[in-house]
Amino acid sequence: MNRPTLLALCLIAFIGDLTAAAKLGSIKSSSEQSGNEAAQAFDSSTSTRWSAQGRGAWIQCEFDTEVEVKEVGIGFQAAERNYAFELHSSLDGKKWEKTERLQSKSRSGVVNYTIAPRKARLLRVTVFGSNENDWANVHTIHVPGITAGPTSGEDPGTKPEFVVTEWASDPSIANTVAISLDDEGRAYVTAARRRKQSSLDIRNHQDLVKKDLSLSTVEERRSWYREYLTGKNWIPDRNGDGTRDWQDLTVQKDSVIRVTDKDGDGKGETIRTLDEYHTEVTGIAAGVLAVGSDVFVAAEPDFLRYQDADGDGFPELREVVATGFQVHMGQGGHNLSGVTLGPDGRVYWSLGDKGHYVETAEGKVYHQPNSGGIFRCELDGSRVERYSSGERNAQELAFDLHGNLFSMDNDGDYPGEKERALYITEGSEHGWRLNWQWLRKQDFTRISGIPAYNPWMDEKLFLPDRADHAAYLTPTIGNFGPGPCGFTANPGTALSPDLSDCFFMTNQQGQVRVFRFTEKGAAFEFKEQAAIKGGRSNTGLAVGPDGALYSACYGGGKGSIFRFDVTEEHQHPARKETREILPRPPEKATSETLRAWLSHPDQRVRMKGQFELARRGMGSLLKDVLNDPEASRLARLHAIWGLGQISRRAPGTLALLARAWSSSDPEVIAQCAKVAGDIPGDSEEAEAVRNHLLEALSHQSPRVQFFAAISLGNHKVREAAPALIELASTQGSRDPYLRHAAMMGLKGALTPEQLAELHSHESRTVRLASIVALRNLQSPTVASFLEDEDELVLLEAARAIHDDQSIPEALPPLSQLLDRPGLTNEALMRRVINAAFRVGSYPALLRIESYLKRNEGSSKLKRTALASLLWWSQPPVLDAVEGRYRKHSARDKNPANEALARLKPIIMADNELREVLLNGVSVRGEASWLEGTSEHFNKLAPALQMKALEGMAKINSPDLRKFVEAALSSTDSKVREKARDYAAKAGVPMLDLLMGILEKEGTAGKGKAIKQLAEDKDPRAKRKFASLIEKFRQGQAAPEWKLELWQAARAKGIELPETPDLLEYGGDAQRGRAIVSNHAAAQCIRCHKIGKEGGKPSAEITIGPELTGIGKLRDRKHLVASLLTPSSEITDGFGTVVLKTTEGEEVSGILTKKTELFWTITLANGRKRNLRPDEISSHILASTMPPMGAILKPEEVRDIVEFLASQK
Repeated sequence: MNRPTLLALCLIAFIGDLTAAAKLGSIKSSSEQSGNEAAQAFDSSTSTRWSAQGRGAWIQCEFDTEVEVKEVGIGFQAAERNYAFELHSSLDGKKWEKTERLQSKSRSGVVNYTIAPRKARLLRVTVFGSNENDWANVHTIHVPGITAGPTSGEDPGTKPEFVVTEWASDPSIANTVAISLDDEGRAYVTAARRRKQSSLDIRNHQDLVKKDLSLSTVEERRSWYREYLTGKNWIPDRNGDGTRDWQDLTVQKDSVIRVTDKDGDGKGETIRTLDEYHTEVTGIAAGVLAVGSDVFVAAEPDFLRYQDADGDGFPELREVVATGFQVHMGQGGHNLSGVTLGPDGRVYWSLGDKGHYVETAEGKVYHQPNSGGIFRCELDGSRVERYSSGERNAQELAFDLHGNLFSMDNDGDYPGEKERALYITEGSEHGWRLNWQWLRKQDFTRISGIPAYNPWMDEKLFLPDRADHAAYLTPTIGNFGPGPCGFTANPGTALSPDLSDCFFMTNQQGQVRVFRFTEKGAAFEFKEQAAIKGGRSNTGLAVGPDGALYSACYGGGKGSIFRFDVTEEHQHPARKETREILPRPPEKATSETLRAWLSHPDQRVRMKGQFELARRGMGSLLKDVLNDPEASRLARLHAIWGLGQISRRAPGTLALLARAWSSSDPEVIAQCAKVAGDIPGDSEEAEAVRNHLLEALSHQSPRVQFFAAISLGNHKVREAAPALIELASTQGSRDPYLRHAAMMGLKGALTPEQLAELHSHESRTVRLASIVALRNLQSPTVASFLEDEDELVLLEAARAIHDDQSIPEALPPLSQLLDRPGLTNEALMRRVINAAFRVGSYPALLRIESYLKRNEGSSKLKRTALASLLWWSQPPVLDAVEGRYRKHSARDKNPANEALARLKPIIMADNELREVLLNGVSVRGEASWLEGTSEHFNKLAPALQMKALEGMAKINSPDLRKFVEAALSSTDSKVREKARDYAAKAGVPMLDLLMGILEKEGTAGKGKAIKQLAEDKDPRAKRKFASLIEKFRQGQAAPEWKLELWQAARAKGIELPETPDLLEYGGDAQRGRAIVSNHAAAQCIRCHKIGKEGGKPSAEITIGPELTGIGKLRDRKHLVASLLTPSSEITDGFGTVVLKTTEGEEVSGILTKKTELFWTITLANGRKRNLRPDEISSHILASTMPPMGAILKPEEVRDIVEFLASQK
């Protein structure tokens, strides 16, 4: 990617009937233009080319074996030109056989030319220019079945060797997250010291989840911190004032640091701090970008710009561009980050899912409290806009050479889910919501008795497009794993030519992963290439002006910046020139020099020329480039973007695009359409632009249609509506991005009332697009689509009305769908039931009652409906569908109780509904709900008997003793244990029961019995408890209940040693599995693989060691140690180490293996080094896994140990 393309000849040679698999050998040419060498025609990229001037210029490839050539396919990208060419073939390079002179057929695409069959080892294409000039421009030669080739004279199997070095090392740059290099090669890094400490992480404070979800602005969070945090003992007194409060969150400082190689030795050694960030609501500094002499920084809640006001070469003047990012405490690492430069002359940045309330200087408010987003502004910090939304944690962003924006988004940590590759466009919605992270915190499920509904997983919103995909989001273009971190693109000349169109990604492993994105319809698809090994816990990525790739590094106890590069012989030939140009002040360059830069193979040089020409307002020069038939495609695109920059401040400029609208190159028209959407719709030039956009809407290129539709919506072109409807109808069902574009167009072209009239349109896709447009407009007229017979259309309308900040006026019509029999879609019906619950009126209540009486829907839906009635008078604050915070007023309980009484026969005839009712009694304590149920007790399943006991105890039922006594005689041990829990409350003598349990061997429930015994004041109980304490001290306590005995002793003020063996036995494997799979804070399954579950593997990649069969490999002592102190029990290959040798040398890397004889360290460059233990004077060993004792309760740790021990 990111390299120029001329109006070029595309040659594809099809070789038929190969008797053996042939490989491509050397590549040669008669001549070549600097930067456009022959090898670039064979690098599998349509963005690079071989160019040569002169009629008769040729390019030649050699095969490693004899092949038979029968047919040649030739494609001319510039279809208006007529190229003349010949094909020459030879077996020995001495005697050549040529075809007759061939002519292109003046049409786009590939045209196959049949030739007389011939044997060949050499194939040469000789070009005699075109009807316009004498240039040859070949951007691709591909031979199917033949291995694509290397650079001239290379062995085709040779691949560039990477050299990884530590470019900088200093304690001040420990835990760096983001990195950016300016044009002089100085690195700016963000050093994060507040993460999960002063920047609080909700996973460590899960009792605050509901309060955190209730917040809607950063200022609300600031006020809450100042009030709530006073006197909280878990806050260290960091400022030493003797008080623990919010001010202790302002001591630790994140910073942005500049690292310079001042002495020119190839190492960054000079450190200077740009700024520090440390208010009580500061998250972490996670994004930085150097642009010219300016530096942009993302440190929530602020996005900042620094300028070099005094001209000393250091940007010291601070300006807040925008603020209001990170509404919620949220999860650590989901920050404001990803600052990057777009070829449109704007700065872009990303926000994780912690929400935002941003008011711009122009008075525009962007408010999505539970969503992430992509934002942008002009280079001077003005015109802040939200570009897209719904990203979870798209930590870094990158553009390709055509101005397409991509990111790799982290998943939601759910089993079976994967990360997403995102193509990000104007107005795109990517679907994730913060509230989905905490669905298990819903109170609603305490009564329904089933796991919380999860729209993200249950509706498969994380997967690529399919027929029933939610229409409101633009789906991922592909899934991968595990979790991404740094992400950047090759600007064209970095590293080696074979990587010129690649993207690079880190995921805190010792490698950099490599991807290519290719067009597919209006969007893209991607493929992964071979990874680059090296580095250590790599985070942010950036390309330096020298063409090397630089990586920040997080963790490991040492601050480092790593440099990745290929050996000199493999380096891109234009790197030296790029390095010479980038530091030049553009304001001192002549206009001709700036024009020449537009054709440079490096995107950074092209943008440098473009931005300066735009700054000077040189629209005429840019127009000349755009209309120059000799200009490369990329030069023309940069001319368009430069004109777009000028037009945003000087209306009338886009008139200079006039000739470009009729270009034969679809990408030129696509970019004209894209920039046209940025000008004000009421400007003088808007009318002419609209006509061009209307024509572009019928273009054969999906990309042209895509950008034209969005821009027409921006201009609110009402006459475009029929064509937009046609686009949605004919193309939208096949391409979700064209559906999105049609939606954006219709949203601007039609009024809400006109959109609502489309509810009867015959095309489902038109109806879906109209619904999404009305959702974006928050219009109640979307309710008109609730009459549809198609459940997918109904579901989309229900999503629009119910979800997010909702459309309250349309909730009553949505609830009325309960009156329509036969609807079965679970996602739909959950929203319909919940709409009735949220409306809260008496008719809505009766609708839920009628739904239950009809006995329709799945057991889950019936459970949900009944739970809604049981919660009716006191609605939980977390929504039953989305988990979103919604505060409802209390309601009169009598109507719901009357409905429940009428439903009692139906409830008691259904085992699942009986369970829901008993859950309701237990949770809500409503005695009347148990009337008429006592006679059913002995018929209940054990689980329901336990529920009944809980409910009776909750409401102090007079029948409790009778049922406790009955339950104590149950054949089910868990029922008996539950009965003992309530025996004292029921007046049933307990001590003899407890003594009997403790005397018997193997009796279940001894741990709980010990705790109950400790609370009994009977002298016999005291004596028995004292004897158990003595057994503990003598090491004779049974391991299965040592934890409970220790806890009971501590509660009574008795000191007993707290040793890890308390957690080795007595756990519940089933509960342990649930914690491993679902615990939001521990996130075990995110990094570790157990069987087919977890680990987010991608090929050989897994972040943590696999736990399949761990019970065979490790004893319980080891498992406990691994959970409590992971750095002391690190599996080979999964921990970082920084050590000093006895000779004073510092060595850091991955501890690959540790034996009595050697420690094997994998260094940042991928090489291994063995050290004897007696050669090591000190070391610091670190694991990426946090100590679980700080996250989980002791019982939970013990349950995990039991589960892991069972994995044999």
